[in-house]
Amino acid sequence: MITEISKNFYRITSRMPYRLRHVHAYLLAQDKNLALFDTGLNTDGALAALEVDLQSVGLDINNIRQIYLTHVHTDHCSMAGLLQKMTGAKIHLSAPAFEEYCHYRKADKAVAQARSFYSRHGMTPAEIDAIIDEFEDIRSIITEFSANDFLRDKQICEFGSTQFEVIFTPGHANGHICFFFPEDKFLLAGDHILPYIAPSLTPNIFDDNYRPLKTYLNSLDSIENLGCAEIYPGHGNSFSGVRERIEEIRAHHTRRKNWLGGFLNNVPKTTREVAQEIFGEDLPDFEKFLALNETFVYLQELKSAGNISEKMENNIFVYKAS
Repeated sequence: MITEISKNFYRITSRMPYRLRHVHAYLLAQDKNLALFDTGLNTDGALAALEVDLQSVGLDINNIRQIYLTHVHTDHCSMAGLLQKMTGAKIHLSAPAFEEYCHYRKADKAVAQARSFYSRHGMTPAEIDAIIDEFEDIRSIITEFSANDFLRDKQICEFGSTQFEVIFTPGHANGHICFFFPEDKFLLAGDHILPYIAPSLTPNIFDDNYRPLKTYLNSLDSIENLGCAEIYPGHGNSFSGVRERIEEIRAHHTRRKNWLGGFLNNVPKTTREVAQEIFGEDLPDFEKFLALNETFVYLQELKSAGNISEKMENNIFVYKAS
């Protein structure tokens, strides 16, 4: 489904077989030339549906000249390679996001690192195998593309007569960026800030010292004072009141962190054991993965604040109250 939000600016909504049900891409038209911001999910019929959507408003998919990616999760980037091959479009993203994409394309190192990271946090070999299977599914969905440009924080880009600014917002994903259009004061936010839920945060499996929540909250600071009149997210309805939404998200993370800290006592527990206490054991494999990630994010902050201690026992991290 395509909707004209303002003159020459469109939202393209496609369905997904996931909990969020849909994802948005955005399109800027200048004369007959098109710039696409994210691509949607590479499912059967998705490319044909995009073509039909564009035709319905008098636009031609073959006129896509530029593709800008907020991040390289499958629902936002996985058709980029198909479109680049079809149209010759140039693809722009941050250098850290392209590095993450390369992990998907050259999977051996990332798979080995994932096994190491999640075993150190108490997951069983069978659970880790399920994560790897999911990883392989992701790898098969994302089509191969070439990066024509690595975007820089605060970089001013131009497409026709329209200017927009690149805002680095890591946290939800490594290398996540947003795009701010100062003339209209709207922000293409990807998954950085959503209207109904707090975006999931992702550990960096290559860096145990990386703090996803601290990084994410710092990224919220980056957009708080932009003067955004409207946020256009990757999922859900557009919304105003960005400062109020940011405060809601900050308060959410404070509550969750403090609540999770209550599950720690003088008995050492692995990340998986804490996650199991909180979320239960009767979860699908991928939900266990998400539960562990969320638990890890808050444990890192509690450790940094001195509320809990971390120790390695038998090659597994354990945590207890300080």
